[in-house]
Amino acid sequence: MATLSAGSRQPDFVVPALRRGFQAQIRLPGSKSIALRQLAMAALTDGVTRLSGIPPCDDTGAMLACLTELGAKIYVDGDTIMVTGPINRSAQNVHLDAHMSGASTRLLIGLAALRSGTTLIDGHESLRVRTNAPLFATLREHGCRIDAEGGGLPAQLQGVFTPPPVIEIDGSLSSQYVTALMLIAPYTAQQQSQKIQRIRITGDLVSKPYLDITLNEMSKRGVSGTWEATDCLAIPAGTYAPGDVLIEGDATAATYFTALATLHQANLHLTNLDDTSVQGDQKFNQLLSAMGSKICYQDGTYIRGPNKLEPVYFADMKTMPDAALTLLAMAPLLPFPMRIGGLSSLHHKECDRLECPAAELRSIGYQAHTTSEDSIRFDHASDPNHRNAAVRWTLREHRLNTYHDHRMAMAFSLLGSFTGTLTLDDPSVVKKTYPSYWDDYQRLLNAPNDSEQGR
Repeated sequence: MATLSAGSRQPDFVVPALRRGFQAQIRLPGSKSIALRQLAMAALTDGVTRLSGIPPCDDTGAMLACLTELGAKIYVDGDTIMVTGPINRSAQNVHLDAHMSGASTRLLIGLAALRSGTTLIDGHESLRVRTNAPLFATLREHGCRIDAEGGGLPAQLQGVFTPPPVIEIDGSLSSQYVTALMLIAPYTAQQQSQKIQRIRITGDLVSKPYLDITLNEMSKRGVSGTWEATDCLAIPAGTYAPGDVLIEGDATAATYFTALATLHQANLHLTNLDDTSVQGDQKFNQLLSAMGSKICYQDGTYIRGPNKLEPVYFADMKTMPDAALTLLAMAPLLPFPMRIGGLSSLHHKECDRLECPAAELRSIGYQAHTTSEDSIRFDHASDPNHRNAAVRWTLREHRLNTYHDHRMAMAFSLLGSFTGTLTLDDPSVVKKTYPSYWDDYQRLLNAPNDSEQGR
């Protein structure tokens, strides 16, 4: 397999087939979700924060450039980044380019709300159509002037955000809106008589584990927020403490490899992610265990794919939406039908991660039925040995559209891993979050299998 560099675009890239029973070790990139939260906190910190394990991807690069524009001093040494804050919260006007990073956009909106100057935030055309309306609505209600057509980008903001003791935010579209308010809450809480900023979440909250990630990362920096109720967070007044933070491996990135290990009866060791993680996508391992994979945690995560897959007929992915696309690509290869629910938030990602993969899977002959706004059903099932000739035929020389979505490319690698005939239109989109994905995939390709080392 030719090496695909992180910065190149290589259309018509054929995903190589993997051998059954491979044995490999992978070091995952650092969690992008954790990294962006830590970078935002570092920008508010009076002092130096040393962050190790930052993933060298487009999203973190966009965030670093924006924080520099806001006045933070950044020094990069490999996957270690030194951030000296705080940002300039004065009347200086700045222009921020978030590129394609939705999470960075929401966190930067929160930082901008603390500034007296004007902040113009823009990004790639795919980011411009993603709404920030719930977050804008809360900020406008309490002091911010925001000019943003349709709730998207470009958006011009001018603070300063002066909320009451209890603020409300709609969490039904994305938890990122809530996280943006949580990260600035220690500073807005300083204005409150009880020195506590409460955030009440309205609507049917999606992706709650990401808010638990936020609380966990804030606690590492000296601010201990809590859930007062299922819909209310309490964040005490304070400031973030400088210091050293290690970013753990990315649980979403892990799902591609653990799914491959499960499907290919393989042995895999992920060295920098274990069961202490609060990342929601860690629950994907529970799903794989139900299918028969053996998983243990010691110096990371070990997974051994089963000789025979056990049926799982339904999976609710509401609390792990980023892993949902992995399962959508995995489901057609399973020897049993499956319905996947809890997918409503997938409509509002880099692409529509429910309708787009369903359309691509139907184009190669899989029976993928979107049964509602938040679920999909797979009726087609390949044989238990995952070597169905019909599957190979339907994928023969087929080109799948990634829709400029990094997770579409990585998820579709599961399909290509069986046939060696599946072509992706733009595999380089992985650089958004995981530039070395194809290099790590090749590690599996080159790894010994059980016939060579014993199982």
